[in-house]
Amino acid sequence: MKKIVQLIYSWAIIIIISLTIAFIIDDLKIGIIILLLAIILDIYRIYKEKIGQELVIAFLFALIITSYYVYEYTSLNVMVGRINLFPLISWTAFLVIMREIYEKLQKPKFAKICAIYIASLFAVEYVGYWLMNIQLNSNYPSLFYMGIMHAPIGMKLFYLLAGPVYILITDYLKVK
Repeated sequence: MKKIVQLIYSWAIIIIISLTIAFIIDDLKIGIIILLLAIILDIYRIYKEKIGQELVIAFLFALIITSYYVYEYTSLNVMVGRINLFPLISWTAFLVIMREIYEKLQKPKFAKICAIYIASLFAVEYVGYWLMNIQLNSNYPSLFYMGIMHAPIGMKLFYLLAGPVYILITDYLKVK
């Protein structure tokens, strides 16, 4: 319980700082990068070995897609080489969160996490694109004309399969 209270307190501070920086810089993506990175580091600081392996695997998944496909947004892009930090950090955090939810589910866990993953992915994509105006600098059509996932077909396939494949790999490797 002490760890959870510690997380809540530190996350409140992280949220205030990241929103302030996003407001000053006038780019929400910067605030999200800072927020997610700080939360990931804070969780690792508290739970270390319990989250380390899943964090490394999630980061590798995110690194594969962000190094393969160059994400260029219509607003500010924070790049390290050709890798955009916004999708790198976002994918890493999203996959780690999905793994943590998966570990708490009752059987049939895999079917439930797949449904949660797809629903969450669509919700995050919708909110990011339509409400936060986080859009790629491209003209790709959206997935099923739903107004989400404006990317090449291969990327759409990766988006839909990344969560379930990540869960299967972490299960195979017996990551806890």
